[in-house]
Amino acid sequence: MVITSRNNPIVRYVLSLHEKKFRRIYGEYIVEGIKQVREALACGYEIVYIVRSESYSGDTMDACTVVTVSDGVFTKLSDEATPQGILAVLKIPNCAVEPPQGVSLLLDGIADPGNLGTIIRTANAAGFHDIYLRGCADPFSLKCVRASMSGIFFVRLHIVEDDAALFAVLQNIPCLCADMEGENVFSFRTPNLYCLVIGNEANGVSASIRSICTHTVRIPMQATCESLNAGVAAGILMYILQQNKQGCVGTDNQTLNS
Repeated sequence: MVITSRNNPIVRYVLSLHEKKFRRIYGEYIVEGIKQVREALACGYEIVYIVRSESYSGDTMDACTVVTVSDGVFTKLSDEATPQGILAVLKIPNCAVEPPQGVSLLLDGIADPGNLGTIIRTANAAGFHDIYLRGCADPFSLKCVRASMSGIFFVRLHIVEDDAALFAVLQNIPCLCADMEGENVFSFRTPNLYCLVIGNEANGVSASIRSICTHTVRIPMQATCESLNAGVAAGILMYILQQNKQGCVGTDNQTLNS
């Protein structure tokens, strides 16, 4: 059966998941596109529905209930400029604050979902398995999930609602604050275990989070550059810190100092 009405209960339910309020109520979110749906399945995520357009001819993977809707209805459900014709509704995993299993990332007030998704994608690539989100954009928004390019399936997200719980799990772990007044990251000797702290795009790291940071690091830049995008800065720092941890410490390039 092909659903052609936008007032169909399933269509209205899926459409509601575009809003954070309903994602929280149902504990579910949307991933879109064949690659992300396939990788969600491969990672063992619980899938509630797979929704496909009437004209979609690709694999639906037969993993759960498959709902077919008209192309017009799918366009309404899609957040893509050029929809691939398939999306899935997934259960949101447990995001409780727990101790990290290795090097970790604390994002303090990242407000842009595109930045957040980019950082999640890069964290997965660089080997940062645990990501603590304090006052950040919703990681399960369509824009963030899309920007993460499936990285969201391979990391553990910890949504911080109580600073005391965060401070407890990071109590004995060096926290490295990213700040323009810090030590040149190229010459910084990285601890074996640490948590990198990235602050809000406009205001940086908050005072309360700075209070638990044991070190401050910066990316050296030309004097003509005031700052970097939060996603770009996070990516550079993650890779350099991981490289330094392996003993490949570079030297301070005076021409790049701000």
